[in-house]
Amino acid sequence: MVNKSYVRKGQAVRGKKIKKRKIEKFFNRATDIFTYIWKPKLISVVFVLAILLVTYNKINLNEALPIQSVKIEGEFEFLEKEQLREQAIPVVKGGFFNVNLPSVRNALTGLPWVEDISIRRQWPDQLLIRVIEKTPVVYWGEKGVLSSRGELFMPGKKLTIKLPHLSGPQGQHKIMLKELARMQAWLLETGLRIQNMQLNERRSWTLTMLSGMELRLGREQVHERLNRFVSVYKDALQIEKREIKHIDMRYTNGFAVAWKEA
Repeated sequence: MVNKSYVRKGQAVRGKKIKKRKIEKFFNRATDIFTYIWKPKLISVVFVLAILLVTYNKINLNEALPIQSVKIEGEFEFLEKEQLREQAIPVVKGGFFNVNLPSVRNALTGLPWVEDISIRRQWPDQLLIRVIEKTPVVYWGEKGVLSSRGELFMPGKKLTIKLPHLSGPQGQHKIMLKELARMQAWLLETGLRIQNMQLNERRSWTLTMLSGMELRLGREQVHERLNRFVSVYKDALQIEKREIKHIDMRYTNGFAVAWKEA
């Protein structure tokens, strides 16, 4: 007599083996199809990459798309576009992709009147250079000029434009520029304008106005003395017909006035 449970068990095992073989056959077939489809493409990609690599190694980037022109942009009063272009061209070396932009920047920022520059490539063979020119605000010492950013530079040629003049110890130009702005703001209600500001080695302040009047503030309590001068000038001195030569505010409880000779 045949054991039915044994038969069922044997059939189940054979069924699992047949199903496993079918699954393996399906995956093998899928792998063959995938390899058949993608193998030529993979070979093509590798081939193209190899060609590009060989070509890149043979390309001279200095000769590929060389820079043909340099365009200068900006609004200038003291600089000239042709001067900037002549300064830039000798350092424009290389092609479009490998031109040394820092070298171009350094060549131009070394010019006295150049405040800042920006450089960009323009396809296929041009450099665009935008230059920001310094704005002079005051003279410093005998030959120096201060820009609106407080940068001290030597312009080369002497300027003829009218600007306030500062003179003081070396390294004090930024402090004096700030004081000029502050003191001039306090003097606005008097109608006086500062033409010269001097800070001597003893740190004593002297202001000379456009009218030629000299205001001596000394080295201590400078701001308090200036405020006191503004009050005195508005109340008593502004209505005077005589011209003032100088006013000395260095007294504790008063001031001294010297008049110009009639």
